[in-house]
Amino acid sequence: MGSLYQEGLAYIQAAAFGGLAQGAAPEVLRLLNNAAIQIRRVVDVGCGAGPLTAALVKAGFDATGIDSSDELLGIARGAVPRARFINKSIYDAEIPSCEAILAIGEPLTYDAEDADAHTLVEGFLERASEVLPAGGMLIFDVIEFGEPSLAGRLWSSGDDWAVLVDTKENQNSRTLIRDIETFRRVDRFHRRDAKSTAYGCSTPIHCAINSVRAGLQWKPRSNTAHSVSARVAEPSFALAFNRRWLR
Repeated sequence: MGSLYQEGLAYIQAAAFGGLAQGAAPEVLRLLNNAAIQIRRVVDVGCGAGPLTAALVKAGFDATGIDSSDELLGIARGAVPRARFINKSIYDAEIPSCEAILAIGEPLTYDAEDADAHTLVEGFLERASEVLPAGGMLIFDVIEFGEPSLAGRLWSSGDDWAVLVDTKENQNSRTLIRDIETFRRVDRFHRRDAKSTAYGCSTPIHCAINSVRAGLQWKPRSNTAHSVSARVAEPSFALAFNRRWLR
């Protein structure tokens, strides 16, 4: 599958839409620093332009980012020169040895429309379980299926760019479809691009069952992020669900 984030959208994503990763960083760092084992090596799956990777490096972790967008990784390499980056789909890349894996910003929902999303995510969870040592941690978020509806429109702009996102939600097929139009000023002209992509929604119990099947263990923990995590002898995971889709 080709990356959604080609040149125009990658530029806009890096310029204005790193807020989720930046906002998640303090809690992610807290979880990593309080894990059952000492965590030194962290893999940032779906790292994009590297806002969370940068926070990891600043906090002293040995970070590796994985993303399918060559354009976003070009920005990330310039922003976080001390990190390593791998330009592949998260479903094709070999996960490097590490004590923790992050997949923040719903990268596990980015699939081709004709892909078997269930099999892809299940395979990723199995590979994560094989790589993580006892006491290691997987932290990820997905788009949660349910109410309220995520359908709506978003318009945002900067000095040299603008983006319009029209989101439709199909509750029956548990998918979101986003139609994205971007405008970016290049010299004296504005370059327009349009893309449409589908995403899969999930439920807490569905992800928990798949995670346990993959060899990960968990127990509920109560906080405002609606997440679950574990401190057990097997690799663990923290799972957060986002209903605020347009950010």
